[in-house]
Amino acid sequence: MFHLASFDEIAGVAHGIEVTNPWLVARIRRAAENLNAYEIAARLGQAITEAADAAHARAFEEAEFGEASADAIVDCEYYDELAATWSLVAAEHQLITPETILAHDGSVH
Repeated sequence: MFHLASFDEIAGVAHGIEVTNPWLVARIRRAAENLNAYEIAARLGQAITEAADAAHARAFEEAEFGEASADAIVDCEYYDELAATWSLVAAEHQLITPETILAHDGSVH
């Protein structure tokens, strides 16, 4: 069922990565110190793409073989965490705000 959530609830998901993997967050924050807004946005986009690719690979293996390989599972979890971390860093650099998310009508074009 579709569930509407406030932005604070959605933002809390990204902040959970600080608890579950603080070392990754620290590493990405250090890397982002030397990047401009465009480079951070590019890294976020790349992380989201890699997370989607890993999720598709895992889903394919589960559908084809009944279960995913350990590599597919670990890749999926890592890239999910990487995307969450870059989302957190982008929000800290004010690249992601409620206004920018809610301004779009959901269309891709």
